[in-house]
Amino acid sequence: MGVQFWWFYDVIAVATILICLFITVKRGFLKAAVSLLGYVLALFIALSLSSSIGSSIYSKSVRESNVKKMDQALSENEFSEELAKYLESLGYNVKVDRDKLTGIYIKGEDVDENIYTYLNNINGRKVESEEGIFYNKLHEGYATVMSGLVSKHLSEYSAECAAKEIREHPTKFYGFMKLMDEPDSRRAPAEFIVDNYLKAPYVSIIKLITLIVMLIIFLVLTIIISTTAGKNDKMEPSIVTHVICGLIGIFKGAVFVFLIAVMVRLYVVFGSNKMLFFNHEAIDKTFIFKYIYDIVKGI
Repeated sequence: MGVQFWWFYDVIAVATILICLFITVKRGFLKAAVSLLGYVLALFIALSLSSSIGSSIYSKSVRESNVKKMDQALSENEFSEELAKYLESLGYNVKVDRDKLTGIYIKGEDVDENIYTYLNNINGRKVESEEGIFYNKLHEGYATVMSGLVSKHLSEYSAECAAKEIREHPTKFYGFMKLMDEPDSRRAPAEFIVDNYLKAPYVSIIKLITLIVMLIIFLVLTIIISTTAGKNDKMEPSIVTHVICGLIGIFKGAVFVFLIAVMVRLYVVFGSNKMLFFNHEAIDKTFIFKYIYDIVKGI
């Protein structure tokens, strides 16, 4: 299934809500009331705890693993080599001296200007008539090179997040390059990359997984408790109770659609938005599902 099957998301959303509405009305008012309380608590607890649990898991295990992987990548001098190759690929007909390039960026000051001056001096002519044009290409180079390093050793989603952050705040990247002046260790620049560019995407992934697990557990418990409580329901059904149960059923359906949206978001993240069906382009075409998905993206 591809983008043309965007409607499938809305079909699932509507079908889920209608099924929950029908089942809730049929089961009676007491079960509906108990399940409503359980669903509200499940949603509140899962959302409240998933963030702190996600951050805790990341800081205690994932962060150190990512630092070691980035340390290995930087120790192999991949950054200097890839940045030099990028500059040579811009069509300026220059051969970049890796040592001179490294010497420029490890100073961490006026990096863009100094690289521009260095390239101009190689053949005795300006590589770009306007400095701003060159700086934009150079900033794209920072993002492209670092994205390549991260995707090679870590996840592609985190690489895309790192590249986006570098493009938006290129001068912040000077802090990383300045830390590369220690030839015997790449621990400090590795930590800089992990803490400034990779923390958010990894915490987000862990949070999504935690949210899914917690929601499923609490919803199952709620269904069991409401089923047990409903055995003593002697209330006669009426139009009012049916309407109330119907509204509760719609809410319960929305919670399940929210859970589905969280799962879809996780698929999109793991597929780096390039999967045939689980991608933003397909979701953006929907009429209903995209609004719930946008809520999930904002968590």
